[in-house]
Amino acid sequence: MITAQQAEKLLKGDYTFESLSFSMMLMRMKILYSEDSSPANLQRYTQEISTYLEKFKFNMGSDISTLQKL
Repeated sequence: MITAQQAEKLLKGDYTFESLSFSMMLMRMKILYSEDSSPANLQRYTQEISTYLEKFKFNMGSDISTLQKL
């Protein structure tokens, strides 16, 4: 599970990930979050990132260690 604070760091930061699908999802969210950074959207993106990580953590490899450092 990822926290809202970690999600906001991802959405505002410049991180590189090996997982193409995660990177694409994050890029889409960054664009949308830059247009509307309301708490409701942050919560929505936090949930979406958490769901993705839960489903695909076995494919994330070294990206998981990057996320744990947030």
